[in-house]
Amino acid sequence: MIFSHILSGSILAGTGVGVFWHFFQGVSLFNRLLWGFFLLTTSLAALIGVVHYAGNESLEPLHRSMVILSDSLGVVCAVVAVWGLLHQRMYSLSTFISTVLFGLLVFVLLLLPQVRIFTPVIPSMAILILMLLAVFSLLQRNKRGMWIVLAAMMMGLATKAQSINSFFHPTDFYHYASALALWFFGKAAER
Repeated sequence: MIFSHILSGSILAGTGVGVFWHFFQGVSLFNRLLWGFFLLTTSLAALIGVVHYAGNESLEPLHRSMVILSDSLGVVCAVVAVWGLLHQRMYSLSTFISTVLFGLLVFVLLLLPQVRIFTPVIPSMAILILMLLAVFSLLQRNKRGMWIVLAAMMMGLATKAQSINSFFHPTDFYHYASALALWFFGKAAER
């Protein structure tokens, strides 16, 4: 049992649910569902991690799969949701379904042993796309872009947790930086 991982994972899980509940209630249905897939897969992965860190070693494969789901389906939904947020688009059922199907396809591909090596590339590409979307949004004087820039920076820091020397264990740093990124996404959606 690793108490610091349990605490930081609980904070990440709670932040994802809280941000979704607080900031995304006024968003249109399919946009909210895309945000929900991103925020709630991240929260679910963190929650399974909490149970795993509490001593249930049998959840290690499920935790790893949930992290991959969050890093594939979750980030694909996040990119599309950010596009909609920054350009004030209301998505249709077909856009929602095609986004989710594409995210699930990426998830299934990342489970294949030959493709598994590309697992860290997907979140990095998503962070780059989010940063580009945010910068172009700032050029158009959209204030929401600043929150997306901050969220993308925190996501980038979280992905580099293993190489950053800090007061926290890399797992805890990842959890705290990710929780802050989720909060920044929520602030971007705030009116």
